[in-house]
Amino acid sequence: MLTDPEWRRQGRGELQCVVIDSAHGPAAYALYRLTSVFERGVQSGSVSVVEALGDSPAATGAIWRYLLDVDWMARVKASLLPVDHPLLLLLAEPRRLNVSLRDGLWVRLVDVGAGLSSRGFAARDPVVVELTDAFCSWNAGRWRVSEAGAERTDAQPELRCDVSSLASAYLGGFSWAELARGLRVAELRSGAIARADALFQSDRAPWCPEIF
Repeated sequence: MLTDPEWRRQGRGELQCVVIDSAHGPAAYALYRLTSVFERGVQSGSVSVVEALGDSPAATGAIWRYLLDVDWMARVKASLLPVDHPLLLLLAEPRRLNVSLRDGLWVRLVDVGAGLSSRGFAARDPVVVELTDAFCSWNAGRWRVSEAGAERTDAQPELRCDVSSLASAYLGGFSWAELARGLRVAELRSGAIARADALFQSDRAPWCPEIF
């Protein structure tokens, strides 16, 4: 979003862009604003990061190195970052991060069969989930979830939960083990929780970079 109307600035500077090039072309970019403020002759301004993305861990580190090195700025502010952003481990003093965590992505599976079948799964043993859904009753029942997707089944259930718990695991935001510890899923067959976690595994936390 490169348009820069005054209402978006909210008292901050105009939108600026920086691109890091590699031998293969652009590798990272950042959109940011500078707010210059002096208090008793001391700079107390800030860098407001709108977006900062890289196509590799090295490029991501480089673009944040640039943002943290902007001169005459007391702090860097960023929002809408993923909960597993590498910045925590990139910093020499991660304690100086003033991090707050808020919910920002909500999932409601209206069509469980289509939703699960559209998601990628690891090549692991299938698991049978008995699902309840008080609002979308067509989702209720037993579902066999496997690498190939999801299908109705009459097999004995191994896990039991409601649709909201399934939605929590759908994008990988919570593991089945975490849901079980929070009493949101019942394990009806020993080992089913571990198999479900292996099946639903994801190497990144779910993230939506835009407010919609």
